[in-house]
Amino acid sequence: MDQEIGRCQQELKSKGYKFTKQRRIIIEILLSSQRHLMTASHIYEEVKKRKHPINFSTVYRNLETLLECGLIRKALLQDGIASYELNIHHHHHHLICLQCHDAEMIHFCPYEEINKHIRKNTHFHPVEHKIEIYGYCEQCHKKITKDLSQK
Repeated sequence: MDQEIGRCQQELKSKGYKFTKQRRIIIEILLSSQRHLMTASHIYEEVKKRKHPINFSTVYRNLETLLECGLIRKALLQDGIASYELNIHHHHHHLICLQCHDAEMIHFCPYEEINKHIRKNTHFHPVEHKIEIYGYCEQCHKKITKDLSQK
């Protein structure tokens, strides 16, 4: 964890930003989280659990700064809520549960086929992509199926 924090500190400084206590706490939370993607509210709840005097707007502003610096990535959940992850993982995409909002990484990427199709059939030149697939995790699917069968 210390190595990643050091890398984040260097990256912020190289872009003219200070490595504040608040930014360190947010990075530590993202590094130690069991959740792959965390909303600003989840991060704020973790900040409160750790008894740090940081308000929600400070968490949100710092997330925007970390995003601007490229240290984190943002994924929009289907309901429009932004979730964040550290930008340290290798290339991957997400399976996102519509019920509990948990996210799972998938390492399969169909981008090459999509890119060939786009270049052949359009005048568009893609430079970046992300794929988010929405559905229900195993636990939520079981609960939904059980609830429906009881009706």
